[in-house]
Formats: sequence, structure tokens, C-alpha cells
Amino acid sequence: MAALLVGQVGLMSYNARQPGSEQSILRTWIVTVFAPVVNVGGGALSFIKGGVASYIDVRGAREENIDLRDKVQQLTDEVNTMRERAAEFDLLRTQLALPARASYSKLSANVIARDASLWFRRLTIDRGTLDGVKLGMPVATAGGIVGRVVALGLNWAMIQVITDRQAGVGAMLQTSRAMGEVRGMDNARCEMKNISSSENVKEGESIVTTGLDRIYPKGLLVGVVERIEDDPNAPWHRLIIKPAASVDRVEHVLVLLVDQKDLKADETVEIAPTPKPGRQ
Repeated sequence: MAALLVGQVGLMSYNARQPGSEQSILRTWIVTVFAPVVNVGGGALSFIKGGVASYIDVRGAREENIDLRDKVQQLTDEVNTMRERAAEFDLLRTQLALPARASYSKLSANVIARDASLWFRRLTIDRGTLDGVKLGMPVATAGGIVGRVVALGLNWAMIQVITDRQAGVGAMLQTSRAMGEVRGMDNARCEMKNISSSENVKEGESIVTTGLDRIYPKGLLVGVVERIEDDPNAPWHRLIIKPAASVDRVEHVLVLLVDQKDLKADETVEIAPTPKPGRQ
């Protein structure tokens, strides 16, 4: 009788529903009884999972720390080697009575406007003559060159970026030192011209400035060779260059306060003059 009575109550509770709810009374009682147990079990499981995850993170951080220490040591060795080479180079320049390279300071600036119209590719920065900016001064980022100043006011300056078709940069291959000229393609790429097809050029090779255009100091990074589009009958390579600086997305730049009179060279690479604003 007792078993039948308990069974009858269970069936009634299972079929009965709370007002406004789809849950049965029996299920509500069971959840109420076991909720603390489930809560404690869930907390214990979360604690165990958190402990395991923390252990994995700590172990991963330890391995990453070891890798970073190795990289720091490697970079430190490279810096020391470069410093020694620079000291030897300076000594050699002194012994050969070579003129010292022009020194210059850098002025940070923010890009406040940009123009990527059909005719011109320009950036406007928030520095001008009041800050010591002059026409023709080169502009760069930590990664590479961006362009040069072509117009300015008291507190602003307009930059012609190197991807402009009217812009040109005296440049050379960093490995072979073969010299040519980099021209913009009115998109996110440039083209390097006047490199003989007999030169061994590889994709990924760095392009640096020569200083012969009397605009950009020697040794600044222009970009890398992205691809080589050669014509078997042409005497020159056609090198497509990916600029080192993201000229289309750059937000902060550095104006190199270089006096063009200090950029002396025996020969120059001809740079086309900047056309005046207006449709042609």
C-alpha cells in the first residue's frame, strides 16, 4: 500500500504542472533537491578546469619565455656585430677621407587628410613651416619612406607619396647595389626601372635609396621586390615593388629635417617635377 501510494503521488506530481509553467511539480522538486549538489559539482569542475588551464598557460608561458630569451640573445649579438661593423666603417671612411653623411633629426606628424584621386596621391599632415618643415623634405615611417613635401603652410604640409605615378625615387638593389629608379603605379605598388636584365634579382630582395636624387638620404628602405615581370626581348627587368611603408593606410609619419644642400652627390637621378593641382 505504501509503495502504491508513493507511486501514485509520483505519477500525479509528474503529470501535474505549475500554473503558467511547462515544468512538472516532480521535476521542480528534483531540481530543487539536487541543485545545490549540481552547483557544488559544477564549481569543483570549474576549479579543476581552471587549474589545468592555468598550468597549461604557465607551461606555455615558460616555453615562450625561453624562446624570447633566445631571440633577445640572438638580436643582442646581431646588434653588437652591427655596431662593430659600423665602427669599422666609420674608421674606414675617416682613413679614406670620405665625407661624412649628413645628419638630420626627425619630426613626428599625424596624417589629417588624404587624397587618392585619379590625378594625384597626396597626404596632408599637421606640421608646417612653424615646425621647421620645408619643401622637398622626405617623409618616412619606422618601416620605410612614404614620400616628400610638395606643398605646405604654417601648420600643415602636403606629401606626395611614392606610389604616385609622378613621384620618383633614386634606389638600388640592396644585394647587388645595382641602381635604378622607382616610380609609382597609382596603386599600392611601385615599379623599379633601369635594372639590366643581366642582373640576378630575386623576389623578396630589399630596395634602398641611393641618395643620388638629393631628396632621400642614402640607405633608407623603399620596399621589397614582390614579383618580376620580364619580357624575354627587353633589356631591362620590370620589378614590381611593395613599399615598406603602408602609404595608403599610414596614420603617423616622420618628417626628416634634411637640408637638401647637405645631400651632396656626384650625379643625380632625374625626378619628374610635380605637376600643379588641376585636371590635365
